[in-house]
Amino acid sequence: MLPFVIFALFAGVRSEWATDDKALRWGPYRPNLYFGVRPQAPKTMLAGLMWAAGDTQENQNNTLRDTCEYNEVDGYGWNKYDTRLGGRQTALDGWLHLDMNTNFVKTNDGESWGVRIQGVPKKDAPADVKTTFIFHVALEDMQEVSLKSLECKSDDRNTDAGRVVAACQGNDDTLGKFELKAYSDSTNKLTQGPAVLSLQVSEEKIWQAKNVWMEASASRKELIVDASDKGNLHFIQAVVQGPFSFDIVYSSATAKTPVSPRSITSMLKDIDGSFPGDVDKTFPRDSVYQDDKYGSFTQSVLSQLLGGLGFFYGDTKEDRSNATEYLETEPNFWEAAAEARKRAPVTTTKPFTLLSHTPSRPTYARGFLWDEGFHLLAVMEWDLDLAVSVIKSWMGLMDADGWIGREQILGPEARRTVPEDFQVQYPQFANPPTLLLLVTNLLSKMTKESPYSGHNSQYLASEDAGKALLEELYPLFARHAAWFRRTQAGNFSDIYPRPEGYEGQEGYRWRGATPGTCLTSGLDDYPRANPPHPGELHVDALSWVAASAAALQKVAKYLGKDSEAKSYGDNFNAAMKNLDTLHWKGDQSNAYCDTTIGEGNKYEYICHHGYVSLMPLFLGLLKPDHPKLPAVLDLISDKEHLFSDYGLRSLSAKNNNYGTGANYWRGAIWMNFNVLAVQQLWRLGQQEGSEKERAKSIATDLRDRVVKTVFDSWQKTGYIWEQYSDKTGEGSHSHPFVGWTAGVILLMSLRNGTVSTLAERTEEAVTLPLGVSVGIAASFVLFMSFVATSTVFRGSRAGKFLSKKLWGRRQHRYEEIMELREQT
Repeated sequence: MLPFVIFALFAGVRSEWATDDKALRWGPYRPNLYFGVRPQAPKTMLAGLMWAAGDTQENQNNTLRDTCEYNEVDGYGWNKYDTRLGGRQTALDGWLHLDMNTNFVKTNDGESWGVRIQGVPKKDAPADVKTTFIFHVALEDMQEVSLKSLECKSDDRNTDAGRVVAACQGNDDTLGKFELKAYSDSTNKLTQGPAVLSLQVSEEKIWQAKNVWMEASASRKELIVDASDKGNLHFIQAVVQGPFSFDIVYSSATAKTPVSPRSITSMLKDIDGSFPGDVDKTFPRDSVYQDDKYGSFTQSVLSQLLGGLGFFYGDTKEDRSNATEYLETEPNFWEAAAEARKRAPVTTTKPFTLLSHTPSRPTYARGFLWDEGFHLLAVMEWDLDLAVSVIKSWMGLMDADGWIGREQILGPEARRTVPEDFQVQYPQFANPPTLLLLVTNLLSKMTKESPYSGHNSQYLASEDAGKALLEELYPLFARHAAWFRRTQAGNFSDIYPRPEGYEGQEGYRWRGATPGTCLTSGLDDYPRANPPHPGELHVDALSWVAASAAALQKVAKYLGKDSEAKSYGDNFNAAMKNLDTLHWKGDQSNAYCDTTIGEGNKYEYICHHGYVSLMPLFLGLLKPDHPKLPAVLDLISDKEHLFSDYGLRSLSAKNNNYGTGANYWRGAIWMNFNVLAVQQLWRLGQQEGSEKERAKSIATDLRDRVVKTVFDSWQKTGYIWEQYSDKTGEGSHSHPFVGWTAGVILLMSLRNGTVSTLAERTEEAVTLPLGVSVGIAASFVLFMSFVATSTVFRGSRAGKFLSKKLWGRRQHRYEEIMELREQT
């Protein structure tokens, strides 16, 4: 073994871990890479896999795989993956005639991990097909005076554990002393190597392994280079003919049971044996989904959702100028706001850390606020403590006012795929408050109102532990809700007319609208008042406030905060009254509608039948006896409007805006809202009321269509997609997109006249005046909330940029956003 470098001054290890849960310390937390490992600790180790053709240096450069890209491989994703244990991932690389398997395992004490990397030539591969294998490992923040060290050397010796071909040893103030070894399987046919290239690069380049490798190889003809030494970035390389297998093993010096090649085999076998059964137990499927193909589908979707978890560290860009133009009080306010942004100073914040699941690894491999609420709705069923860790991490980003940036672009690696015009966050812009509503899901599990079959949870071990968690989270959620109500409040001064009978100031308007778009709502190009008006009121914004108040009232009551519970109840009652008073338009519209101030200073309804019209239903705000429920069910089930063969359209097929412009939220099917619709309709179908049977029938029909749409597309393409066509059911836009689309696995658990997992809590939920169940409201708020965050960046704030400056295959998405701007 290579000797460790010992530093006399390094007696004590200074902990910078972002989690106390040791089983979660390490993982493939660099989801933008096909395979990238890092710990939940800033400025420590970064590692990952690259591979390429192994015949010529030119082909190697042209085919080098590293970051997840469109149209580079035929498909990729985790087939089995548990955040606490590890799992199996496959990338299908038809161009290189290879299936690349990355099988990751780790110990529950956070001290050791291993990955088995296997290349399996396809049947059509040439007999002499060669592959370049490169594993890179880096240690951040290694300055000349640093006590950190990392040294890697090529090796070639047999040990009891296997054939060691490279060994690294290092020291870090968080990780302590550690070693990393590369083992080559005895059947590998190495035509070149093994070799190690050691480099000292700047901190700006240390995460750019592919670029560094390409620069280093520009002036050479060899496929690999053996130049090992000390450095902060090292490449372990080999060229292999035919099938191959390498094991990379990391262990700290204090590891009691370090991973070995032999234990990788047994640990993977354990995962293979336990994972399918655990998934079936946590997400039991209805009788119509008992076929094994649906079991594989559920495992794949859950695995890819969990495998999209990332740990991020770095600064972010904010506009803290608080320009008066941002208040949006004057006509044409968007023009004044745009001018103010041009002259506003951009602040670079201190570094933050974030643990978050990601919507899409090739396109959106970073944290999105309302997406995460949806992600955690499914994750919480599988691993409640993991979900809590993520919630706490997000809450750690909140400022003193209660604002959380809707998109977290932390550090240079995250900013790599985001054009500069889209990087700045604005404290006056909101998103639906998803994470706030998750607290109700936590409470329902702590009080056993809803079942839990996932990993053991410290917060469910005792009532005191659960209550302590809620005491910690409640004031944070309350601050976030208060910020939303304050900054998105509608204008109820005397200058704008309002219908008689409304109560208080409960009416809201998303800030940040421009002609043709309201990106902050999450629904980008969904038709609103055009042009926008400072006197507008938005149905969905008020619905979110009502559902949030219901959730906080329930938690406040549980914690014995009676006066606060009463206050939230009052807010809720006023919001529910105003939904009908301010937003219901009878006659031919017969729907909930946004409103604006028209010519002659008249109160005017803006009715575009679609997801906005259904928001009170999506968020569980309509009880079985609600007087508007029959009309809402008429709309949702009308095939000429919203009900298609493949799910609910985002906008009515009869609307003049249907399918126009960039056509993002103008007819396409988004599974987040479809999941909301099915769950709420199913609940209504279990409760007594005049619409019980109709709600149940619509729920069953819609559930079958939605599951079939996502499943059929997955079988055909191998991907989960961002949205689906209402005409063909085909997936479109970003893929793989295992973000809120993953919610379909919850629908297969609706069975035997009940709603399993999430919905079973609702019958004992606190019932508020006007017939709204807090449990229902909270559940759906959560689902909806995720809809607002992710898309908000996908069509970020207005502003133009040159498409020629965009990066790689992600260029098409930003061009679509610009097209949306120009067409609306």
